[in-house]
Amino acid sequence: MLKQFYSSILSMTAFLFSLIALCTLSFNWSNFKKIYDIDEINIYGTNFFDQSIIEEKSDVLKSYNIFDTELGNYKNEMLKFDHIIDCKISRKFPSTIDITIYEREPIALISSDELIILDSEGVCLPVEYCDLSLPILSNFKSNPELYPKGSTTASTNVLSSINLMKFTKDNHSMIYDNISEFVFNEDSEYEIILKNGRTRIFLGSQNLKLKIKYLESFQEALKEEKKITDYRYIDLRFNNQVIVKEA
Repeated sequence: MLKQFYSSILSMTAFLFSLIALCTLSFNWSNFKKIYDIDEINIYGTNFFDQSIIEEKSDVLKSYNIFDTELGNYKNEMLKFDHIIDCKISRKFPSTIDITIYEREPIALISSDELIILDSEGVCLPVEYCDLSLPILSNFKSNPELYPKGSTTASTNVLSSINLMKFTKDNHSMIYDNISEFVFNEDSEYEIILKNGRTRIFLGSQNLKLKIKYLESFQEALKEEKKITDYRYIDLRFNNQVIVKEA
């Protein structure tokens, strides 16, 4: 009985040793044949920023094996870019890598000692990787210390304005797409200058999201007769009134 038990143990050990040896030989053979060398890289998720910088960084991966632990270091390199929130790397055997980029969403531009992109959370980003046409925040404080790169702006006024821009983009995209400048004027009130360069929209300082809704309702009420760009100004500062002057 004991002899049979030892015989079973030896057989199992021999089987496991053979299996490990076979796997090792298979891996070494495939490595010799370069079956698992990365030869295809797919990049997803670059909706706002230049994809070429990701492609340049990704080219080095073609010198790696798909099992290489260096892929984790690649993710860390991607996260050094201020506009990238996260990066997911997926393996597709035998030789393909999928890279999914999660970007920050650019909302507006502001000029400090240089031009800066502000994302939907007020994070300050460099402009060199993005060529989108974005609204410009004008007449806000421009002190460089208020806009640390890769961090949230220290200006509460700018943060409030970004929140309004994000709301407008998500809920009233036609208006957002037509904004050239968002101005904080000398009376501490907010104005919008449209992309035609002449139409100004006076929002005042209170209930700004409601004013944006009023503006869209006014635009819809015009139907095909006129457009808001046909006016020199649209004044929404007074309750239950829309005051306009034609261009």
